[in-house]
Amino acid sequence: MKLVFCSKIALPLFVCAALLSAGCGNKPAADSSETGVDTTTVKPVAKKPGEVQKYSQVPSPGEMFSFIKQIGTKADDVSRLNSTENKAKYNDNKSRALNFGVYSADLLFCSTFNHGAEALKYFVTIKKLGDDIGISTAINEQTANRISANIGAPDSLAAISNDLYFTTFDHLENNDRGNTLALVMAGGWIESIFTVTSMEPAFKKDSPVITRVAEQKFTLDNLIDFMKKYDKDADVAAMVTQLSELKSDFDKIEDPKGSAALTMKKGKRILGGGAGKIAITAEQYKAITQKVAAIRNTITQN
Repeated sequence: MKLVFCSKIALPLFVCAALLSAGCGNKPAADSSETGVDTTTVKPVAKKPGEVQKYSQVPSPGEMFSFIKQIGTKADDVSRLNSTENKAKYNDNKSRALNFGVYSADLLFCSTFNHGAEALKYFVTIKKLGDDIGISTAINEQTANRISANIGAPDSLAAISNDLYFTTFDHLENNDRGNTLALVMAGGWIESIFTVTSMEPAFKKDSPVITRVAEQKFTLDNLIDFMKKYDKDADVAAMVTQLSELKSDFDKIEDPKGSAALTMKKGKRILGGGAGKIAITAEQYKAITQKVAAIRNTITQN
């Protein structure tokens, strides 16, 4: 049963389609011999008759970073990311799964904002963590070669990194490791929000970045709903508790007005076309950024 990770919150259709395609698990085409730039093309996987497709409206970190890049935000500083040297601290399944998600988000950040050498370093760290949590088959030498060959091509590098992100999710889901997948998703989501809020630490009225963060109240609802399916696992339950505390801060943000603002798809709340603008106050933004930073610190410092 497929999980499709795609947000419909203020994301251009062509970006959403590309990210959905990246998760289909098809084998990549060979790099162009003329340009050296990755020319990956994938086709959607057809559903079998009678197959019920499951949707979780939890966007990949790459969607958040793509949006930030599209509006012209600069991201030259990689010091905010989780240092690869911290990998040695992660010696239990919970910290490894959570930080696999964190480092995956960091890889997507580096890929999106043209930090090619750093992207390769994060890939190596992800590979090692993947070995630790038993998903090394989803992270192969071919991907490393593709990253190395596209260090100077940010669009291709971002596509490759998204491909890796979704391939990992497919592997975990197909091998009935939903509890690990839940932790990986939580780590990646927290890291993406932490990274973006650290890029925009001060509240600015009408900032598209801050509006984008406010919209994550719907994403967080969906993430918690997904994780609760596996909360018999003590590690997942503990993470749900932390995210639920963050949710209490997000819930203080009023939903946008207008009958077309919120719609339901497959039981998930999304911000639809014609929606009113979601409003967040300076106090709410400060509380959210502080809580996100605190949760992120417990993950990365173990």
